Amino acid sequence: MFRSVAGWWSRCLFIGLLAVPAGCDSGRLKTVPVTGTVLWKGNPIEGVTVVFSRGQSSINDGEIAIGKTDAAGKFELTTHFGPQASAPGAVVGNYKVTISKQIPPPNIDPEKYKAMVEAANKIAETGSTVPPNKQPPPLVELFPAAFSGNAATKLTANVTPGGPNVFEFKAE
Repeated sequence: MFRSVAGWWSRCLFIGLLAVPAGCDSGRLKTVPVTGTVLWKGNPIEGVTVVFSRGQSSINDGEIAIGKTDAAGKFELTTHFGPQASAPGAVVGNYKVTISKQIPPPNIDPEKYKAMVEAANKIAETGSTVPPNKQPPPLVELFPAAFSGNAATKLTANVTPGGPNVFEFKAE
């Protein structure tokens, strides 16, 4: 009798454990694959942050999807559902789109700027405050506000359930 009860309980536990993962994501909205390309002055550009936002732009509600371009200017979106959950793609819907890339100020060579940042980081690692004359100037936005500003962007995308959801964004 003990063996049959123990076996019954172990089978129930096993079936219960199989059911748990299936129900964990039941509250999360489904995503569909979203990819694309960003062109700057007709050429692919690396290191651009692409943000699709909808509704109130609530990260907890899956209203923000983010990607970063590679050397070919291509990106793939990931939707975040709060600080610890994400899914590839984006939730179906209409989005405002921003593209952004922070670069060194125009009068500073990128390699020189990188060296300034590294020097400031070394000072900060010691626990010291970086003196004003050793701080690198702030980065500047490469794209005009019509592409990079959430309130001013003119870029939009409609993510559909059947796709294909492949977008190209051209900035001049």
